[in-house]
Amino acid sequence: MKVLTVKKLVITAVVMVAAAFLVPKPSQAGSVSTRAVWFSFYEYSMYGLKNQTEAGFTSNAKKIFKTIKESGCNTVYMHVRMFDDAIYPSKVVKWSDYIATNGSKLGYDPLKILVKEAHKKKLQIHAWMNPYRVTVSKILNPAKKKTINRIVKQVKEIINNYDVDGIHFDDYFYNSTSYKKVKAKTRRKNVNKMIKKVYKTVKKKNKNLLFGVSPAGNFEYSMSIGADVKTWMSKKGYIDYIVPQIYWSDKYKLVTGKYTKLFTERYKYWTSMNKIDLPMYIGLGLYRAGLKPDNQDKGWKKKNTNLKEQLKMIKAGNTEGYALFTYGDLTASHAKKELKNFFKELAWIRLNETKIKLKKGKTFQLTSSWYPARYSGSTIKYKSLNEELATVSSKGVITALASEGTVKIQAYCGKKTKNCTVTLE
Repeated sequence: MKVLTVKKLVITAVVMVAAAFLVPKPSQAGSVSTRAVWFSFYEYSMYGLKNQTEAGFTSNAKKIFKTIKESGCNTVYMHVRMFDDAIYPSKVVKWSDYIATNGSKLGYDPLKILVKEAHKKKLQIHAWMNPYRVTVSKILNPAKKKTINRIVKQVKEIINNYDVDGIHFDDYFYNSTSYKKVKAKTRRKNVNKMIKKVYKTVKKKNKNLLFGVSPAGNFEYSMSIGADVKTWMSKKGYIDYIVPQIYWSDKYKLVTGKYTKLFTERYKYWTSMNKIDLPMYIGLGLYRAGLKPDNQDKGWKKKNTNLKEQLKMIKAGNTEGYALFTYGDLTASHAKKELKNFFKELAWIRLNETKIKLKKGKTFQLTSSWYPARYSGSTIKYKSLNEELATVSSKGVITALASEGTVKIQAYCGKKTKNCTVTLE
């Protein structure tokens, strides 16, 4: 994630080799069945979730999930463990300073409220954890059995006490200089022991519970710090889904001075590695929209259609959705133009009914709207695909002209369409 600049510098240093990969095109049609957003630990204080009364916390949580829902998302990765801590009363780790100065005095369980309110909005909520991180520069030793046990105990604590939909790990594994002498192969071996144990723990509790990982978008970097994505995407029994953080644009400047389509190249490379058709959601760098984050990635400042083009690629490829980093940028002024174009590409038409029965001479009022709610698209129009059977007015009033048969009434705007099937009787 963008929180730590040290890792980002490392990624930038090694990412230049991306252009060398030649990969086949995805062969299956994609979807956006999962539309997720990360809610990071530093956002607890920013959006009124730190040191709050129970009423205040609940009220602000409702506002957050309302924004998420209106932005077209159906899943939220909620940060619950940041630095060997918890945003809930835990018997394994201490209270997180990011939820309260003194969590034991809160008098309520923040995670219980978050799960309840997310589900009220029909959002899936996954408990996002940094498994090893203790401080910015210190991690639990991945080679130690007690480290695995500690992580698994906290996973059990969450899935046994909260109705979460999944456990979600991000990209911080061997990201400490304290273990720089440990070979990459050994790092992957140690991390894999933990990943497999967590997977088994989650599945033992409920086979429908999900366990996913969000590795750094730079494949080589992920492998070097112990995230064995090659194995996870070629053998079952490790994870249920993967969310590579492909936060670059398609106007990335290499050390040679030439520009490369880095998002496209990385996207194709990640999908080519997916040997078991593991559900893959692409991590998108919403936080970079409209900004100039570094001297290499020029695209974010020069264009406001980066996310739109990335979404089109996701929809056309063998992937199942996306995750936006991060929540706060959904309403940030710097991302406004990018989001407008993104929502336009994402948006679909909703109807009050998609199947109706209608007697000859009778009418029915068909109404339509755009989703997500934050997209203010052009006016939706209507047409009958067989006017001998039924007609529809410009305001969506359907009139049955026959006593039998079926006809589709279409709501449309540009290339966006939604049909209502009318059965005449």
